[in-house]
Amino acid sequence: MKKGLLFVAWLLILSACSIYKEPEFKELNGYKLTEMDGNNIRFNVDGIISNPNWYAIKIKKSSLDIYIENKKFGVISLDNKIKIKSKLDNNLSVPITLVLEPGAMVKMMGMAFRDSISMEIKGPIKAGVFFIYHKFPVQFTKNVSSKAIIKNLFTSP
Repeated sequence: MKKGLLFVAWLLILSACSIYKEPEFKELNGYKLTEMDGNNIRFNVDGIISNPNWYAIKIKKSSLDIYIENKKFGVISLDNKIKIKSKLDNNLSVPITLVLEPGAMVKMMGMAFRDSISMEIKGPIKAGVFFIYHKFPVQFTKNVSSKAIIKNLFTSP
């Protein structure tokens, strides 16, 4: 009897993995600087993430690399777990910490006179339900106004 229940539980776990659909990052609505301390910058990012699954998904603390003009600028880390509700476009405000590479601020000041710069965020994120987690790759590229970044970076939180 126990072996039968274990087999059924194992089949349910495997079938849950096969019907799992990755959440989709739809839109970046902005950010707000909350703290700046040496090479660490903390801010909240507002955006829309869509969950196509019939169940809520939790995204665990993860780290992603950020590149500006194809040069590594730093590492972004999610400060808290994020819960994405099922079958919805979720408006989220996510606390994030950016740890800058050495010399990143000097590079950014050199880019201040451009109209826009290319920003790319990539790396794996761990997401799942209960104890079943799956890593999936994230790659997000956007052209942003360098003047707006510099202005928001140097205004007091």
